[in-house]
Amino acid sequence: MGGPGAIAEVAFDAGEAAGPVLAAWRLALTAALDALGWPVELHIRQHDDGHGHPGADLVFAAPPDHLYLATDINDWAIQAANATTRDAVGAAGAGDPARQLPAWRETIAHEQQPRVAALRTAAAARDLPILADDDELTIGHGRRAVSYPARLPPPPEAVPWDSLGRVPIALITGTNGKTTTARLLARIALKAGFTPGNTSTDGMSVAERPLEAGDWTGPSAARTVLRHPEVDLAVLEVARGGILRRGLGVDRCDAAAVLNVSADHLGEYGIHDLAAMASVKAVVGSIVAPHGRVVLGAESPPLVDLVARGHRFPAAIAWFARDEHHPTLAAHLASGGEAWFVSATGRLTRGRGDHRDELVAIAELPFCFGGAASHNVRNALAAAALASALGLPDPAIVAGLRSFHASVSDNPGRANLAIVAGVQVFLDFAHNPDGIRSLHGLLTALRGPRRLLLGIGVAGDRSDETIRDLARAAHELAPDQVIVRDLEHYLRGREPGEVPALLRDELIRLGHPASALTTASDEVDLLRRGLAWAEPGDLVAILVHVERDEIQAELRRLGAIADPGPDPRPA
Repeated sequence: MGGPGAIAEVAFDAGEAAGPVLAAWRLALTAALDALGWPVELHIRQHDDGHGHPGADLVFAAPPDHLYLATDINDWAIQAANATTRDAVGAAGAGDPARQLPAWRETIAHEQQPRVAALRTAAAARDLPILADDDELTIGHGRRAVSYPARLPPPPEAVPWDSLGRVPIALITGTNGKTTTARLLARIALKAGFTPGNTSTDGMSVAERPLEAGDWTGPSAARTVLRHPEVDLAVLEVARGGILRRGLGVDRCDAAAVLNVSADHLGEYGIHDLAAMASVKAVVGSIVAPHGRVVLGAESPPLVDLVARGHRFPAAIAWFARDEHHPTLAAHLASGGEAWFVSATGRLTRGRGDHRDELVAIAELPFCFGGAASHNVRNALAAAALASALGLPDPAIVAGLRSFHASVSDNPGRANLAIVAGVQVFLDFAHNPDGIRSLHGLLTALRGPRRLLLGIGVAGDRSDETIRDLARAAHELAPDQVIVRDLEHYLRGREPGEVPALLRDELIRLGHPASALTTASDEVDLLRRGLAWAEPGDLVAILVHVERDEIQAELRRLGAIADPGPDPRPA
């Protein structure tokens, strides 16, 4: 569904047949929409919670100025379906909307906004976007936008239409690497002379100036950035939760990337496997304008499978992978398509059919650590592909990538390094098995012949198997010492100590000595324990999820040398 609507998530008892209830909902809702004269566009997405309890998302299109009423109508249709199929006494007339129509029509009359409707019609005729919420109605984007009070907009003839327009927009999603890729693209846009607005898991910013901290990856963040009067290009990180619950927040973009899809957040909102997750994340590509590009990670099998199954986008695909000879890249290039990769000479390269443009050596990109940070090499390829799709010039791509560091100032919480009394301290946000595995090459290079301490934790809403897989990924790094912890504010239904116990049990099962396993109360405690254990030259790697600022404050207190550069290892 490409426009506004109402959605309800329903659950059924274990073993209950959902079909009759869903059919009754469809009949009741169709009758209500027909009676109101609204279009009948219904969608049902069935799923289960992974434990035998079926559920469904019930969605239908509705006019943008009647969405509150639409949610009430959805509730009525669900109650009518329940009565029809479960309550013989209340079944008679349950799906007949006649008794509700007077109240619904009164609400429609009260909510009717003829000026808003006229503005929407006038904006659509000029191919201009509208951003609307309870407080504001905005026509256009950024520097080319004008905003009015949502309930008191002017008539169309009072709008300065000639000054309004769209700005280039890129959407970025995936399981890992979204925030770094968004920051890289925003830096490239700055080098190209733009004032980029950026939303991410870490907050909102304009021209790299913070607007507000926090997890801002949904439609409200997109509206905030696209209303900012300085913004003339937008880089919007998009999370699967926002896609599933609230949509994208924009009607069109010029480029979109799905970096990768791996096992994280499975079991939430009815998404239980990688194929379904890939379909959710691919929604960002569904609104890319035909002139743009959909950038996909070829090293992520679920994305390759998605396209192989016949998924189509309105714009051409640009694949990226480190190896030019990756089968997906090789086939795409052979057919004349676009792909991004690292050449045999170690340079970030754009290929189009038989043509090659080598832009910059990976060794010149500080955040790639000479190529050891393979995950950041992929992020660089994706950011460059998006920048090219937005029409940003190659010199700006090179300048942006060269200027970006794995530092607290450029990329807080991602591959940050510090030295404390000769001990290397590595901080990263990796929070799922694939994220940890992606650090293998970098941590191996930083560690060298010395010892490694690894500090890990995970939110409680992950399945037992996902938590065990995270322990397996940690074990593959061959750490000499492991410290586990709870995420106190992310227990999400787990008992305190339950997640650390799962991690410990799996590590011991894999052969890690129990004597080399300890538990910390929080992330700062973990840092202190790690430094007490370490000797000069050792590497203390902490996967920081919730106490990043507190960790940085502790490092400053300890006199840490921050951001020592791309190769901080002792000679």
